[in-house]
Amino acid sequence: MNAFSEILVCPLCGESLSEEGCVWRCGRGHSYDAARTGYVNLLPPGKGRNARTGDEREMVAARASFLRKGFYDPVDREAALWLASEGAGGADPFFLLDMGAGEGTHTCRVAGLLADALGTRVTALGFDASKHAAESGCRYARSLGYFPKDGGDSKVRAAVFAGNLFRLPVRDSSAHAALSFFAPIAWEEAGRILRPGRLFLAASAGREHLIEMRRILYDEVRLTDFLPSPPPEAGFSLIGRKTVSFEAELGSREDIGNLFAMTPFYHRTPEAGRERLSALGSLTVKVETVLSLFRFRGDGPGPEPVSVG
Repeated sequence: MNAFSEILVCPLCGESLSEEGCVWRCGRGHSYDAARTGYVNLLPPGKGRNARTGDEREMVAARASFLRKGFYDPVDREAALWLASEGAGGADPFFLLDMGAGEGTHTCRVAGLLADALGTRVTALGFDASKHAAESGCRYARSLGYFPKDGGDSKVRAAVFAGNLFRLPVRDSSAHAALSFFAPIAWEEAGRILRPGRLFLAASAGREHLIEMRRILYDEVRLTDFLPSPPPEAGFSLIGRKTVSFEAELGSREDIGNLFAMTPFYHRTPEAGRERLSALGSLTVKVETVLSLFRFRGDGPGPEPVSVG
């Protein structure tokens, strides 16, 4: 049985999905082809036909190239260790869901570190609106030996599928922990997919995140931060927040350009700022990420379950 069969459901009707060769199929006959890389498009009807859904291929490639060089590894390490220390264990396999996984680097690296910290198997499934990101994520999981169909004795099974993070194709109360790294947070959906008492960890940019780059791009820089906070009715309690801060040495124009391309600045920087940045051959930036850890109490009114039929 595929490692994901226990938690995946059909995005059309909500019935369980099972893998038959290169096709995922539910009991009502809805089917979803797996690409050669392994990713599956589980976006709701209409979304999958939208060519501009999620990040485009170039942005995905920039993000993958940058993150897989290890520049943000301290964030992944702190996230995994904090989850483990706050009682994330007690399940084998441990199901980790990444809500807005991008190209899967954080998904895979947190899963690997968490498996080491807990000493158990970890099944990690990320979802992103971009099919390009999902494809990249599956390629990366395969390169690490994490992809389920590749076999092997890895304690980690991981992949990224295309899906809507506000209506994930997974069972109610199926996850032991959920992640949201620099993505919009679907609090109601997080409550639906998490088991009561389990953990939700969000990563967001701190006030001085990439401050050196921002000073090059803009004439005036505003220091703001975003501290995610669930609505009271969502059923989450804040455990705490940790700031992970360190310097990243970008030693090439390629690294600088890739970091720029994966940030929100890319689409709203004036030409003069772009020119100043592109003239640099190296740059040291401050990475300041705020980790916010919540426990799902499960005592709220609760969202509607994924409908069937």
